[in-house]
Amino acid sequence: MRPALLVIDIQNAWLNDSAELRESVDRRLDVMNAAIRWFRERKYPIVAVYHESSDGKVTPGTDAFEFTSAVEIEKKDFRITKHYANSFNKTGLDMTLRRMGCETVVIVGLSASGCALATYFGAGDGDFRAYMVKDGVASHDEEHVRFAEEICETISVGEFDKILQVNPEQGREGRQESSSAQEPSD
Repeated sequence: MRPALLVIDIQNAWLNDSAELRESVDRRLDVMNAAIRWFRERKYPIVAVYHESSDGKVTPGTDAFEFTSAVEIEKKDFRITKHYANSFNKTGLDMTLRRMGCETVVIVGLSASGCALATYFGAGDGDFRAYMVKDGVASHDEEHVRFAEEICETISVGEFDKILQVNPEQGREGRQESSSAQEPSD
């Protein structure tokens, strides 16, 4: 079981529009970044997922489109841009993950009742094993976080080693290129 981490939509546009959402993210940043560090240390894929708005206000190349600097995403991480709530919908993410040998996705980011939840169910539709990270998914409404954690299979960062069945050699394989996902830049 080779896992990939999906870091979904922690973009300036959404955080600047909602004080409640920003507060929810701020409460969970330590967990989100701990998940990123865990994946990075084991050389497992990290995919930063960006949402481009249909109204043209949140587009690549704008500050609104970028992740908040507090999230430990690096240029070498894979990146995809989506136009739908489900990160698998018309992005090529499924093929990119399969080329990397990933069968499992672990989700942090936004939002517990929106894109993170849609991606969780989209992963299952594509025959991926999916987990939400406990305290790693935020929302403008804390009840939505509770609900998502209740209905989804949720694991804590502390459980990663046990549940994700880490094999140190498994994560060290070279990455394969994909025409569907944006290759990391150095």
